[in-house]
Amino acid sequence: MLTTIFIDQLQIHAPIGWYEEERANKVGLAISVRVKFEPSVLNDELNKTIDYGLITSWILSLCDTPTKLLETLAENILTHIEKEVPIGLVHVWVGIRKSQIQSRGILAIAHGVEVEQTYPKTQDN
Repeated sequence: MLTTIFIDQLQIHAPIGWYEEERANKVGLAISVRVKFEPSVLNDELNKTIDYGLITSWILSLCDTPTKLLETLAENILTHIEKEVPIGLVHVWVGIRKSQIQSRGILAIAHGVEVEQTYPKTQDN
């Protein structure tokens, strides 16, 4: 059985953007994450699952660092989850939506990026 832990559109303001003005003023982002894993034991203990509160704190911490590209931030989030999650990780997906961009005359609800990684099944999984 697979379990998916998710965070849907965590609303934050982060120093991200190609232009210094965006990084200085911070821009609004909506960050979503899905982590699929095979739980080692089925019970009602937090230490036997992935704590989405902890994932949220990792995201908030990573978003404090000024970054130019959404791709970089998304990959940093994915890599951090990859390093911190216990054995049994199957798939990680990170999506970031940025509602405002510097270009004039461009109309869209959001612009964004998605990154994902699937992990091969090993003897330990």
